[in-house]
Amino acid sequence: MVYRSIGMRIQQARQELGLTQEELAAKLGCTQAALSNYELGKRRLYLASLEQIANILGKPLSYFLESLASPDEDDSQNWYSRYPYR
Repeated sequence: MVYRSIGMRIQQARQELGLTQEELAAKLGCTQAALSNYELGKRRLYLASLEQIANILGKPLSYFLESLASPDEDDSQNWYSRYPYR
């Protein structure tokens, strides 16, 4: 899912800086549990929050979003095979 992919990037960037979930959560003004849910993709992350995370972690916003798009996704014919019940 999209949220899980973004969450994995958040976790990776956080760990690269040597920050714990508690430390990053304090900088964000949220709980450690909320940050954990972001990283696991269990909680919706709004763009404003993602921008704040990107600034704190020193990454461009594209760092968190680039893994979401694959070359196949631009092919409209493949859309139906990925979402057959729509």
